[in-house]
Amino acid sequence: MADPDRIFGIPEIDQPLWTALPPGWLSVLSGTSGSGAPLLAKQFAHAGVGQIPVLFYTNYERTEDVRKAFDDFGWDPGEVRIVNLADEYFERVLVRGLDIAQAREGGVSLDDLVEVRPQDRRPLTPFSLTNRMLSDLAKIDSPFRMIVDSVDFFLEVMEPHELTTVARQIRHRCQTIGGHALLTAHSVAHERSVYALLQDLADLVFDLSAEPRADHYEHTLSIQKVANRPDLTRLWRAELGEYGWHVEDRSSAPH
Repeated sequence: MADPDRIFGIPEIDQPLWTALPPGWLSVLSGTSGSGAPLLAKQFAHAGVGQIPVLFYTNYERTEDVRKAFDDFGWDPGEVRIVNLADEYFERVLVRGLDIAQAREGGVSLDDLVEVRPQDRRPLTPFSLTNRMLSDLAKIDSPFRMIVDSVDFFLEVMEPHELTTVARQIRHRCQTIGGHALLTAHSVAHERSVYALLQDLADLVFDLSAEPRADHYEHTLSIQKVANRPDLTRLWRAELGEYGWHVEDRSSAPH
């Protein structure tokens, strides 16, 4: 059973931050392509398994790839409910659009119309990514852990203000029943104003970056916001090991 006070399962980060947080909180993690932020999001999910349900919403990876990443670092994907919102959106929205476009392009024959009897027709129900996700949360009435990797997909299919509304609803649910949520952003350049609003809403803000150093990349995990404790913000040198990310003090790191 997991410890109840784990954020990433990294003691140097978990221990000082946990006591500064309210019972329910929202966090944001940014990281450009190649930084390793998606893996850190999975580590956040793994750190929460135990007595509370863990929901992992992926918006760009295949479900089997998410499970493999868990397996590669000794984390049990069976303890996490993985939901592929991108696949659901494709099947419920994009495929329907393709069918409509094909019908318009090729025309619908009389035989096609005759073949479909009224009793065979299924009603067209609108699909909302946000409603799909929030309906899962509404069914939970006890502490939980939730990961959305990443919010970039939402910005492709909805207006920016809708994303911030969803973030507010998630945060409210966390505060109400003691949940812990992590939203990841892989690219913040194209919607800086939206990302700034997400940072304002969040109790915790992290960034994982990768900078070239001769023949390798050096990763830095920065704690940019901790509720009302600016004294806890910090930079850590991050290293990837057999069981996931770990950190060390940058002052002791070789240059």
